[in-house]
Amino acid sequence: LGVPTQSAARAVAIMKASATALIGETNSPASGGKRFRKMEATQGDCSALVAEAGAYFDRVIGAVA
Repeated sequence: LGVPTQSAARAVAIMKASATALIGETNSPASGGKRFRKMEATQGDCSALVAEAGAYFDRVIGAVA
């Protein structure tokens, strides 16, 4: 599509960081700035879900690179 491979992989890495922070509720106003948004969620241990989502992003990065 004309997008350099490095740029596409970096964009997916940024999406991975954002998604895993949102899933694991490690996002904060300091890291999000004016775009910070806290969503209501059931409390609990989501570490397995964070790991699974991260693995999917890693697979995409591997496929792009």
